[in-house]
Amino acid sequence: MCSSLKKHWILAITCLALSRWVMAGETFTFAAEDSWPPFAMADGSGLSRNIIEQALSYSDSTATFITVPYARALKMAENGQVDGAYNVTLQQNTLQRFVFGNEPLFQAKASFYYPKDSTFNYASVDKFPGGINIALITGYEYGDNYEAQRKRFKEVRVANQRQIINMLRENKVHVAIMFDAVASYTLAAMQLPHDAIRKGELNHISDIYVAFSPKAEDLEAKIALFDEGLRRFKQAQNATE
Repeated sequence: MCSSLKKHWILAITCLALSRWVMAGETFTFAAEDSWPPFAMADGSGLSRNIIEQALSYSDSTATFITVPYARALKMAENGQVDGAYNVTLQQNTLQRFVFGNEPLFQAKASFYYPKDSTFNYASVDKFPGGINIALITGYEYGDNYEAQRKRFKEVRVANQRQIINMLRENKVHVAIMFDAVASYTLAAMQLPHDAIRKGELNHISDIYVAFSPKAEDLEAKIALFDEGLRRFKQAQNATE
């Protein structure tokens, strides 16, 4: 290799190393939702935060978390008050508001839930009769198929899963959509049997992401850094299984 070419290669490698060093040690600020157990608890802790902190540890980065209701977390990210919010699904209305990396935190299933003695049992939201009452969490995404149908229903938006379960038990709504792991956790926390409400068909399966603010400083670098840390975290998890 000629001396000039060798110098260019050394310079390129040095620049790459420096860019990686500059990226390392970032400080992130996230809005953490307060009611999606076990992924997000009332105090802002939970499985999602654990994953985020583990991913950031690979670059010696840190994060501060501001615990707020989910709808407010999204608004804070959209307005650039924080670097991002999390437990967000990809669908048309979120893609228009946020920037997403390539790596999801995890995957989650959401199903229809009915009062215990209900005779309803529909395969998809487009099969639901118009005008029914459906319980949902304020600000949550339920898939593009639901968004296309939502105007046919009477939505009852509430703050947390306990409220949804209580409304189902009291026959105040015809149906609810809840993520299965969250429904199971909340029923157990309420000391209720799993058949206190009736689980129906699957509504959708979602990849769950960090939604980054388009107004965040060093946005591309932060997303790249986080994606790399998340990949390494998943590789480490797979290696121990």
